[in-house]
Amino acid sequence: MRRLRLFAAGLVAISLAAVGAPQAAQASPDAKVDQQIRPCFGLLIQPALSHGCKGYVPKRKPPRRPYYPSRPYERYRTSVDCDVAYPGEVSDVLSRLYDGDTLTLISRNGGACVETLNVTRAVHIVARDYSPSRARPILMAPADQPCIRIAPGVAYVVLENLGLESTRGGTASCIVGRATELALKGVVVRYDGEGSAIDVADSRVELYQTAFVGRTRAPVVKLSGGLQAQDVDVAATAIGMAVETGRDSRLRDVRVVRLGDWTGSSRVRSSAGFVLTGVNRDQLVQIDGLSTDGFSRGIYISGGETTLQRPVVRDSDWAVVLEGADLRVLDGQLEAADVGIYAASGVVFASDNAIAGVMRAGLFADSGAQIRARDNRVFARPGGCEALITGYFDGALTCRPWFEAPELFRTPRDRARQDYDSYWPTSAVAILSGPAPAALAGGPADPYDASAAAGGPVPAPQGAPR
Repeated sequence: MRRLRLFAAGLVAISLAAVGAPQAAQASPDAKVDQQIRPCFGLLIQPALSHGCKGYVPKRKPPRRPYYPSRPYERYRTSVDCDVAYPGEVSDVLSRLYDGDTLTLISRNGGACVETLNVTRAVHIVARDYSPSRARPILMAPADQPCIRIAPGVAYVVLENLGLESTRGGTASCIVGRATELALKGVVVRYDGEGSAIDVADSRVELYQTAFVGRTRAPVVKLSGGLQAQDVDVAATAIGMAVETGRDSRLRDVRVVRLGDWTGSSRVRSSAGFVLTGVNRDQLVQIDGLSTDGFSRGIYISGGETTLQRPVVRDSDWAVVLEGADLRVLDGQLEAADVGIYAASGVVFASDNAIAGVMRAGLFADSGAQIRARDNRVFARPGGCEALITGYFDGALTCRPWFEAPELFRTPRDRARQDYDSYWPTSAVAILSGPAPAALAGGPADPYDASAAAGGPVPAPQGAPR
């Protein structure tokens, strides 16, 4: 019996050992890891040798997605359809652009975006499926608000092929900015208010194939800094362009015409077409092909050194007025009722100019000013040769009798002058590029219409002839 018990105990011990061995192996963590890794050994080196291996492979973290607002497509929008735009949509899209991006305004059916654009970064604003016209702007300013407000310090702003309009401007100008670089190409700005169509200070401004139409007492174009302009039309009721240069500037083919609004009032007698001030002695301003039509003072220059090449002044009281500057007037066509070129102070170099319609003087220098002239022709009004004076002009003055003076079309031009509501820039080009009077062109002469004589300029510079 004892042997039988020992034999049974041995069998029980063997069976317990057989059952406990796998449990011990599974309980060992090292054995578990080894069991999982060893079949997949070589997976990274030769993945083809491990088909069907289901060992542990670390999972990669998903890439971080960029943040999108509630409407993801708006984050990268660069265009606005002004036919269906909601109020403030252009500003919303503009605020999401990066520096140097292009914002495109679309107007296929004549719709306009009505809001004020606050530009705080460099941007290029263009139009698509749109061409400017008098009754079809693409951006309109709310009442008493500007069209575009440029924050100081913006690197640059480019406006191209746009039609801007501010019909209830109040005291706010249409384009306002400071300390920036601004370029306008193919832009038409219509403004009616007490400010200016464009008022940009201490900036570099470039104007190319651009037009400004304004019904305001203030200058329609008001700029300070450096100016580069070519093929520009300005229509104004009182003052066309007022430029205060802080750098060298060049202007070419700039046309300024007076609108028919307020004709006959004191504003007309004190109006000015082009005013240039603030020119330092170390700056040079070159103006080629400047035309003014219908202003009491056609061109006013103050300070610095300026060159006027081929100026055309029509229907003025004083064609060119100079104060404290060195001015060169070359190959000009000047029409004036009182004085052709008046120098209150400074030095004028006048050469190859035709001055027509004057009664007081063809060229006049006040005390302290100098006029150096060569080959200028002066056509006087009826009886003007007897009345013409030379002031401090040093040199011979050639005067032709009144019956050789041309018909200047002063009265017909005043009657045909357009007002703000009907004017479009192409008409200014047609008026100012029309045929020159006979005497200015060397053709046959007709009597001067003495009934069109206007009163003297108000106010007059100090020491002006009366």
